[in-house]
Amino acid sequence: MSNKNAFTLIELLVVIAIIALLMSILAPALTKVKAQAQDALCKHNLHEWGLMFNMYADDNDGTLMDMNVINGVEFYHAWVPLMRRYYQDFEICLCPATTDRWSNLEYYSDPLTAWDFQILDDPLVADEVVDQPYYKIGNTWAYGSYGKNAFVSSADLVKLNSDEEYSLYYHTVRVRRTSEIPLFGDCNYTGGFPDPHDEPAELRYHGPIDGPNINRWNLDRHNLSINMLFLDWTVKKIGIKQLWMLRWNKDPDWGNPDIVPWPYDPEEWPKWMQGALNYGL
Repeated sequence: MSNKNAFTLIELLVVIAIIALLMSILAPALTKVKAQAQDALCKHNLHEWGLMFNMYADDNDGTLMDMNVINGVEFYHAWVPLMRRYYQDFEICLCPATTDRWSNLEYYSDPLTAWDFQILDDPLVADEVVDQPYYKIGNTWAYGSYGKNAFVSSADLVKLNSDEEYSLYYHTVRVRRTSEIPLFGDCNYTGGFPDPHDEPAELRYHGPIDGPNINRWNLDRHNLSINMLFLDWTVKKIGIKQLWMLRWNKDPDWGNPDIVPWPYDPEEWPKWMQGALNYGL
C-alpha cells in the first residue's frame, strides 16, 4: 500500500533544486557580509593599536620607536618586541581577512597571508632577533599582518649617518597635519620606508622583500583597499591607489601629480589596481 504522505522522488528533486537555487542567490550576499565583518574587525584592531601606540608615545616623551633600533643598538623589526607589553593576545596582530601565515606556504606573496618570524631569513633579520623571547608565545613565533611606517620615529641612528635622510622623519607624534600621516595598517611585512617615486606592483601577488617599500601596503586585502591608522589616532579605509597621496614622510613630492601616479587616472595603474575605489581622506 502506498503512503500518500510521503514525498515522491520528483518532489524531493524539486526541493533540492530550490534549495540549490536559493544558496546560489544568497552566497554572494553572505560573502559580502563576511567581508564587511572582517573589515569592521580589522578597523577595531587598528583602533586598539592606536591606543597602544599613543600609550607608548606618552611613555617616551612623544616619540615612537625606530624601525630597526632598540636602546641605540641595531635590532630589526623593533616595534614588534617593544609593543609586546601593551597587549596579551597575538590575534590583535592579525587582520581577520588573513587566511594563513608565511611559514605554512611555499610562496608568501598572497595579500591575505600574514608575516611571521619563523621563516624570516632575509638579510634584514639578524640572528639575535629571532633568538629573543620577545618573539615567541609558548612555542609560537610572533606573527602579524600589519606594518608600521618607519618614518614615524626618533631616528637617532639615522641622524648620525645622514642629515638629509633625518630631515624626512616625523620625530614626534606632536606634529602638524597628523590626519594625513599614516602610521600603521594592513601590510605584508612589519613595515617599511615608502618613497614617492616607488612604482606600483605589476601583479596582485607580490612579495614584501623585493621592490619598492610602498607595495608592502599595496594589497588587495579588503576589496582593493586597506585599513590604516593615522597619527591623529583615527582609522580610515584607503583605496590602494591613494597610498601615493599620503604623507608617509616629509618629502614634498607626496601627492604631486607630476611625480606620483594620480589615483583618478586609471591609465597610470597596473590592470589589477584599476578598479580600486578612492575614499574620502
